Amino acid sequence: MARRKAIEESPVRETPVQAVPDPILSGPYEEPKQHWTYQKDGSPQVMAGRRPASYWFKSHRLGSSEGEQLFTETESDDLPLVNRLRADVTRWREAGYRGASEVTKDLLRHWSSDAVKRRLFFCQREAVETIIYLLEIRIPGRSSATLFKDFEVSDADLAALLAGDKPKWDLKSKTDFPRLVDQPANLEWIGLRRLACKMATGSGKTVVMAMLISWAFANRGRNPASTHYPNAVLVMAPNLTVRNRLAVLRPDAVDNYYDEFGIVPSRYREYLNQGKVLVTNWHVFGTRSPHSEGGVSYAVVDKGEEDERAFTMNRLGELAQRLPILVLNDEGHHCWRPRVNAATNELELGEVDDGTADDKKQLQADAEEARVWLDGLDRINNSGLLGREGDRVRPGILAAIDLSATPFHLAGSGYPEGSPFPWIVSDFGLVDAIESGIVKIPRIPVLEQQGEGQSPDPKYFRLWDHVTATMTAADKMGRANFK
Repeated sequence: MARRKAIEESPVRETPVQAVPDPILSGPYEEPKQHWTYQKDGSPQVMAGRRPASYWFKSHRLGSSEGEQLFTETESDDLPLVNRLRADVTRWREAGYRGASEVTKDLLRHWSSDAVKRRLFFCQREAVETIIYLLEIRIPGRSSATLFKDFEVSDADLAALLAGDKPKWDLKSKTDFPRLVDQPANLEWIGLRRLACKMATGSGKTVVMAMLISWAFANRGRNPASTHYPNAVLVMAPNLTVRNRLAVLRPDAVDNYYDEFGIVPSRYREYLNQGKVLVTNWHVFGTRSPHSEGGVSYAVVDKGEEDERAFTMNRLGELAQRLPILVLNDEGHHCWRPRVNAATNELELGEVDDGTADDKKQLQADAEEARVWLDGLDRINNSGLLGREGDRVRPGILAAIDLSATPFHLAGSGYPEGSPFPWIVSDFGLVDAIESGIVKIPRIPVLEQQGEGQSPDPKYFRLWDHVTATMTAADKMGRANFK
């Protein structure tokens, strides 16, 4: 009873917001037409129209005398590139995907029909539409094929984004503005073209990857001489478990997603087998010892350091003969580059404020993973296997597509913690997925008894208070016998 009383009397640090009556406002197969929002008094209200793409962040207010933080507010900011592209892609969809190849049109119509074995979510189709719109229509300079004259993201804007420059419509960002290129610190290397799709966990990112591979291989099969459509895809994973799960993306796999979901019409299925999919993880990008031969190190062996050309051929195997390739970064938030110091042009890895030794150790591990991952992609992109164009090599990577529920910068990256990757082009987050009935609605347990007029107090909202209040002296001395 005393331990129970300690929990009930512990101070409430935050009052939960009033729950909405019914979170689901639309179906999973249609574009959302309503969304929930909270008024200033904390009451929920349904708003007409789709929720604009945005992200939440913490803002710190400082005291005027000692500079101490007084309190922290949660605020939001929009993602202007996503919202502008969303408008352009919607118009393109309503025009029947004008300007796209007949194969692309056929696939996009197939994916929105009942011909697929498992009906595809709207968010899956929109993510694929956005990537195809950019890679097939806008980036190759084929905007006129759409017969549209004006765009929310103009050709000049797109050129700026691809060059890493600020678009004209971004009036408030000074340094962290949208861009579609990730530039290495080595300015002699060409930048990596990156596009990110933010998709809630459970919304089907693996199916999206299968759709993109189908688009690339089906078009290349119909146009074998065209390098606008890659016939090789490198799928990158953060660990062995995810790598094994992604084996379904290989067209020759027994349980592949193309057949299981009916993603590809039978008339295009043979083209998938003409392409190559390599599923691997970031560990293979680690540099090899110059003294290694056949996996064993010898003192008498000295091959010298791997250059970009040798690195690409050693890591990609057959795919190195199929450049430029398309890269799909699953859980792409693992693939990040620290901020570049404008004065020294060197990468900066920040510190975790008030972090423990474990926090700092984890930051170092995350940074090493990201460094190896990106260094490998940079080497492939700058391999020179496709020759040169002027004074620069032709890129070995058509584009790197990040798929993640959280494409945000980590603490210690040199960027504000939780700030979005600047190359996000499509956004369908957790709240959108809940309102569309795609993922389960979170439930927060509350106290079994609640006094009159007392706000709900989540039982495990303060988990450590709950645990310590119920521990005996033996528990605290480490002699507990947990079963």
